[in-house]
Amino acid sequence: MWKMISIFCIFSFVEKSDAAAWTVIKHNGREYVTAQNIKDFYRFSSLEKNKGSLRFRSPKIEMRIKNGSDNLYINTVLFRLSYKVIQKNNNYLFSRIDLAKLIDPVLRPSYIKTARRFRTVIIDPGHGGTDPGSVNGYGKEKDFNLKLAKILQRDLERKGFRVRMTRPTDTFPTLGQRVIYANRIADSIFVSLHFNSFTNNTAKGIETYALSPQGSGTHNERGVKNNFLKGNSRDSENIALATAIHASVIKKTQADDRGIKRDRFTVLAGLTMPAVLVEGGFLSNPQDARKIASTAYLSLLSNGITSGIVAYRNALR
Repeated sequence: MWKMISIFCIFSFVEKSDAAAWTVIKHNGREYVTAQNIKDFYRFSSLEKNKGSLRFRSPKIEMRIKNGSDNLYINTVLFRLSYKVIQKNNNYLFSRIDLAKLIDPVLRPSYIKTARRFRTVIIDPGHGGTDPGSVNGYGKEKDFNLKLAKILQRDLERKGFRVRMTRPTDTFPTLGQRVIYANRIADSIFVSLHFNSFTNNTAKGIETYALSPQGSGTHNERGVKNNFLKGNSRDSENIALATAIHASVIKKTQADDRGIKRDRFTVLAGLTMPAVLVEGGFLSNPQDARKIASTAYLSLLSNGITSGIVAYRNALR
């Protein structure tokens, strides 16, 4: 069972309220709940509505979003919802998927029924071997991923974790092989390490991915997919782990916060343990690229990931 903790003083989780029952509203074939319903159920002190902006307040939590947006801020951390908030008949509506698969597990991790203790962290340095990943003037993504992985292994072992790697050297296990390897390891979580690249070199910052829930789209493709993937059995744990790691990494590095997002990356889809994918910056951005090439920045990233994993572990006690 999870303890009610604060992750680096960012989140203070709320107890269950019996005062409210959910009222489900259907719109364009999708189920929604009202902002007022969320305010009542999670016992926010107030719900402010100002020119399409919503702000939920309580003594330790502030949650805010704009109508028509999928950018939800819980205190200082940015989350990307699966569906945008909409307005209908003077009600602001949140999709039921976002309520169940993001808002509730972040605000009430003690109610995640599938949460289990773990002792092993599986580190997945992306790419490798014949697959260099993104390349810039400083080097290849595969090498930065592996260097970060080795620093992270050291930091995690110092905290008492057992660490396994999908590739400890410059080899290229397929995505399927990485999944098979990881699924053989009991009592574990999975962290895939990558660095981003984009055609527009102004894009910079850090983003963390969890697997998209069944029945939702992703932030990198259009359309909704209703197929259930193995990884969806850990949806709530995935987003809780992503929250702990992302909040910690942003705090440690002071990098631009590009948010906690969703996708159906193959390496996440087939896993049977809680899993996230961390994009530690943009190799295509001059400022990010210089940092990524430095051991000091990779050590900051590792420290942030480690602290987030420790916070997640402590929440399970």
